Amino acid sequence: MLKKLKGNRIQNRPTVDELKSELSLLKEKKKRSRNLRYIIVISLSAVAVIILMTNLWFPMFRVVGTSMMPQLTADDIIVCFDADVSVERGNIIAFYHNDTVLLKRVVGISGDIVDMDENGVLSVNGVVQNEPYASGLSLEPCDVVFPVQVPENSFFVLGDQRSTSLDSRSESIGMITEERLIGKAVMRVWPILKFELL
Repeated sequence: MLKKLKGNRIQNRPTVDELKSELSLLKEKKKRSRNLRYIIVISLSAVAVIILMTNLWFPMFRVVGTSMMPQLTADDIIVCFDADVSVERGNIIAFYHNDTVLLKRVVGISGDIVDMDENGVLSVNGVVQNEPYASGLSLEPCDVVFPVQVPENSFFVLGDQRSTSLDSRSESIGMITEERLIGKAVMRVWPILKFELL
């Protein structure tokens, strides 16, 4: 009887090849677990860096409304560069207005004389502007008297959809001072199929 039990025990012991195979599986499992932890740490780090960057240097905004059509449409997501970058005519900027963020196009910088005729045709420093991005040309809504000179450290801004945009033509928004500036819009990142530099 004892010999039979010993024989059974010998038969139930794993072979050297089986032990090697089991050890290999354990090593592979440990390696996958380590790789998964590594991927999670890297992903969380990347998310933290992106959040930090978008809050400090590259703010992101979702477009609301139609004032920047046709280039920007509602729910587009754009990325801005920090306000320290130089802003030129034709740039789209984000700025604060009554605790909200607005996006408009700069058409006049410090010292420029901005004029608009009754048909909504824009002139800057006496030169009629070529504005392929503008649509629905209109003088209204307007309660400022043209021509106007842009003060130092300020911008005159207009929406691309001129007939519906509330912008520097309205005294309620007025000229945008550098203190109100958040940054210059540099790219649309969403929807992904409409990705473009602005």
